[in-house]
Amino acid sequence: MDLNLRFANWYELLAYFDGFSNDLYDQNLYITIGLCMVLIPVGVLALYYYVVNSVRFNKWWHWLILVIILCVINFGIAYGTSYNELSYLYEQQNKELPYSTEFFSFSMINALWTFIVSFIWSLIIKWGSSNCRRTPF
Repeated sequence: MDLNLRFANWYELLAYFDGFSNDLYDQNLYITIGLCMVLIPVGVLALYYYVVNSVRFNKWWHWLILVIILCVINFGIAYGTSYNELSYLYEQQNKELPYSTEFFSFSMINALWTFIVSFIWSLIIKWGSSNCRRTPF
């Protein structure tokens, strides 16, 4: 099971950036970024549904704010990880980094996938919550 290939296919459903996507794949960055995109929402949503689990926070907009925060966090992880690793790669080769907007675009795709994954995890996790089981709907 090649996680790098699985995550690459998943991200490239929405966009393939010539060269940039190949570099992400060659450096195994899809694994790191993809695992963060899938696992961070599980942990945070489990905290929301089972630790916070308060009537005060069982509204859909509380859930939406939390998921937007998750999207921002995963945007930052995708941007920071890809930029730092690829900058280092090209610096070691004494080449100029050929990408600029690709970092932002890839990070936006990661944020979109984070929203989708968070929604799916919410549907799975919420049923054991005593106060938030109807959140987001």
